[in-house]
Amino acid sequence: MKIMHHAWPLDLASFYFQRKIRGRKIPLLASFKITYRCNLACRACPFHLRAEDENSRMSWNTAIAAMESLHRRGTRFIVFEGGEPLLWRDGPYRLHDLVLYARKHFLRVAVTTNGTLPLDVPADILWVSLDGMKEAHNKLRSDSFERVCANLQAAKHPRVFIHCTLNRLNWRDVEPLAVFVQNIPTVKGMTFQFFYPYNQGEDDLAMNAEERRSVIAKLIELKKRGFPVLNSSGRLAAMIDNRWRCHDDILINVDPDGAITKGCYVKSRGEINCDACGFTPVAEASGALDLIPGSILAGWRLFLKT
Repeated sequence: MKIMHHAWPLDLASFYFQRKIRGRKIPLLASFKITYRCNLACRACPFHLRAEDENSRMSWNTAIAAMESLHRRGTRFIVFEGGEPLLWRDGPYRLHDLVLYARKHFLRVAVTTNGTLPLDVPADILWVSLDGMKEAHNKLRSDSFERVCANLQAAKHPRVFIHCTLNRLNWRDVEPLAVFVQNIPTVKGMTFQFFYPYNQGEDDLAMNAEERRSVIAKLIELKKRGFPVLNSSGRLAAMIDNRWRCHDDILINVDPDGAITKGCYVKSRGEINCDACGFTPVAEASGALDLIPGSILAGWRLFLKT
């Protein structure tokens, strides 16, 4: 399979034909964790707690072999994650080298970062975590708010997005955060997901049902008012009680030891509890596969719009 970035409509039409007509369970999106090492100790995250584990950092050769495997399987999108992926090194190689290699083999390449390091990665998309306004973000993410904001202001990358994981400590910040982000000229939009309890050492930050319902209503209202919330209203509403159709076989996960697991993002990383799911990207990708217009539009704005 040869990827041509400018020919994405034909490529995704081919993907859909293979999935829906020929019945091939091709993964659409890869979550590619290259390291558990991180320079923060975020309260919602269990992965930095594994930084001292054996095989907690992927080697260059393992990363290349994993990407070649993903490419053979037909994967279109790859998201480099951590830990903090910008800390990754293997001899002369750094994240920039992995990204440049990936761009030759995948339709789009994204990086998710905590934003405390310069945002100069040559990926197609950069997601920067900002979990609320200063007080809430600092409580959750190791007093990093000022560093993240300075790097956002200095960013030259053309497609920077904010990603916020909502929980019981920061959900009331969604409106002031939307106002704040709208006034950062380097940021193109923002996405939201909800805290998921891995039960592996992270804090218990789950919202109750009423808090979740309230914040989803607020996000939908903010979209209607023109704020740059890129989640679709339909998928947000479906997340209230998680009664949406999940196509978890469009996901494929790579962990720092090189293990590749197809299916739910949590499958190799914690306890699967569908009722507690907060993974809005999976809801959107599943909706797009079902040809739900709002999810297709959300995917285009994030991954394909130039």
